[in-house]
Amino acid sequence: MITTIGDLDRRLRQKEMEEKLKRMGKKYLVMSGKGGVGKTSICSSLALAKAQKGASVGLMDVDFHGPNIPAALFLEGRIQVDSEGRLVPMKARENLHVLSIQNLLTLPDEAVLWRGPRKLRAILQFIGEAAWPELDYFFIDSPPGTGDEALTCAKYISDLKAILVTTGQALSLVDAAKAYSFLLATGTSTIGLVDSMGDLICPHCKKEIIIHDKALVEALAQKLKLPILARVPWDLEAAGLSESLSKPIFEAAPSSVFTQKILELAEKL
Repeated sequence: MITTIGDLDRRLRQKEMEEKLKRMGKKYLVMSGKGGVGKTSICSSLALAKAQKGASVGLMDVDFHGPNIPAALFLEGRIQVDSEGRLVPMKARENLHVLSIQNLLTLPDEAVLWRGPRKLRAILQFIGEAAWPELDYFFIDSPPGTGDEALTCAKYISDLKAILVTTGQALSLVDAAKAYSFLLATGTSTIGLVDSMGDLICPHCKKEIIIHDKALVEALAQKLKLPILARVPWDLEAAGLSESLSKPIFEAAPSSVFTQKILELAEKL
């Protein structure tokens, strides 16, 4: 078989990416079947929790059409390029390195009009051609659903593990089951479910107000044979403090129920 220069180039890039992945520690894909379930908040908070403990953490945002990781971390500025032409992940905290398309856009409200092949190339570049340091943990915030972004990560990262975020809402549960079917089909190990926003912490009496029936998520967990890793509530007071201080809830309200649940979840990873 004749090997072209293009074939050699692709093989070299694939080898470079594989070598890079070996130095990226434990890898977690945080995904959901449905949007609006708190996935990005949980993903960014887990990364903060691990970095706070002294681990070297990478956080890659592959939600190209709704890249919210920078907003969740209150991370502004633009990604730099080093002398070798590699993207340099932004240092969001002492041990936390972040790469998101949002920090490459000229305008903050600019839409990303990409189809599958372009997104695939971007993800491979984000992994193999970026100047990531040696990492202990590598978190990936995936867009809702089972599209190109999650498929690319599942295909190219052999030791990837998934955390599936859902709420107790009927539509979210249906979509979570579909997302798990996707993970099974791609051979991606799923460590469990996160029951998100099932309770509301009252800002006045501090008691929990049940929004979604916990039994519905438990039934899904039994059906899928997955553990429920955590139940992460709404916390309006902590969210308000986050906005006023321009800090993520995890940092703005360290004693909040939300933050304590994230810390408990992080210990399981």
